[in-house]
Amino acid sequence: MLIQHLVSRRALSSSRAPFISRFQLSRRPKISIKDATRRFASSAPSRTPPKKKLLPESFLIYHSGTGRTVFLGSLKVTTIFIATFFCTVVAPTYFYAEDQPAWVSTAVVVSGIIPMVCVLYTTGPYVNYIHLRLPKFVRHSREMLERYSKNPPKEAEIDITTMNFLGKPRVARMKIADLYPVRERFGLANYARDTTTVNANRRWWMGKAVRQFGVHTGKGHVVGGGVWKNIEATVARRNERTPRTASRS
Repeated sequence: MLIQHLVSRRALSSSRAPFISRFQLSRRPKISIKDATRRFASSAPSRTPPKKKLLPESFLIYHSGTGRTVFLGSLKVTTIFIATFFCTVVAPTYFYAEDQPAWVSTAVVVSGIIPMVCVLYTTGPYVNYIHLRLPKFVRHSREMLERYSKNPPKEAEIDITTMNFLGKPRVARMKIADLYPVRERFGLANYARDTTTVNANRRWWMGKAVRQFGVHTGKGHVVGGGVWKNIEATVARRNERTPRTASRS
């Protein structure tokens, strides 16, 4: 009886030992509030304020429209091809024809050249883009841009993009103070500049600089708020003070 009691007691103690050790609490070192705050601050991601995006140095203030630009460029190239075809193919055919008078070939040449000349003359001053050159201090905000455009200095520059006779873009950089309003080419050119000094410094193979510009805000798209309208008002105001005569250079 005594032996049975000892055996049962030993078996009971051996069965409880792993159960108790399984739920023993682990002892962790104590952490102060100061250490916890320091660890949290070091583990938190550092948030740096995002850099403010600057305005481009060449800021678009006028765009006449992609569709109109493509149409006029295609029209120029088409009239050039038509004039070339009439002068090199159709006119010689009538000239060497025995049953046709000599004036017919001349009329064919003229009928091919006149449309090309009219298109090149009327679309010459057409303006595609106008970019305003911004100094560094103006590029930080649009508020500074608005103030700058309302009263630009004499050194302020703009880039006016037009098309040559093949429809290729050409950029004319000038000061805003050099621009003045005109009414030329049946009203298609409403701005001009004096190109006497520019042409004197250009190479002969570069041709003459662009003098006339056609900017029609009623039909085009003004980009950048009222920046171009402010510059337009500035040009008109300065011309009222010091009117200029149009130079044909």
